[in-house]
Amino acid sequence: MKKITLSVILFMGCLTSSFAQTPDASQTNKGAGYDQFIGVQINGLIRQVFNFNNSTAPTNVNPYLLTYNINSKKTGWGIRAGIGYNYTSTSNNDGITSTTTKLNDLQFRLGVEKAFKLSDKFTAGAGIDLLLNTNNDNTSNTVSSGDTTTTTTKTVISSYGGGPVGWLRYNVTERILIGTEASFYYLTGVQKKYHRHHATPI
Repeated sequence: MKKITLSVILFMGCLTSSFAQTPDASQTNKGAGYDQFIGVQINGLIRQVFNFNNSTAPTNVNPYLLTYNINSKKTGWGIRAGIGYNYTSTSNNDGITSTTTKLNDLQFRLGVEKAFKLSDKFTAGAGIDLLLNTNNDNTSNTVSSGDTTTTTTKTVISSYGGGPVGWLRYNVTERILIGTEASFYYLTGVQKKYHRHHATPI
């Protein structure tokens, strides 16, 4: 009986010692590690659901469909990245003229930022981005009148730049956030245009 009692006392002592060390370990690692975020741009969906006017005029859009952020929990400093791709293919044929247009647009950004915790629900941040964009547009016109004439135009625009950005996020849940950002980018680039003209006698 004495051995059992002694064993129980020693066992309880080990448990007390183990749990007593847990708060110290958590305090030591407090603020360590990183927060990672993966975002999806939903501006287009919001405009389709909440369209309060019938205007079809183009509006400002965020071209970065997917975004990624990683920030230090201790300092708030982190790296941000975004990528977007747009492919559009249209065609029109009135019996005489056939027009086909294909647009391939790629946008990429990479930057640094600083995050600030405003409250348990709101977080803000500011940073600066570097941008690289490529627009590859192809248009083909075929006119069937007498001789069949095909004109192909290819336009390639490569642009780069950067600028400051600021954002605000709201924690809907622990793992789901919704946010908005404002950016002021300066872009410069080079445009190259190629033409090819081909006539086929009927």
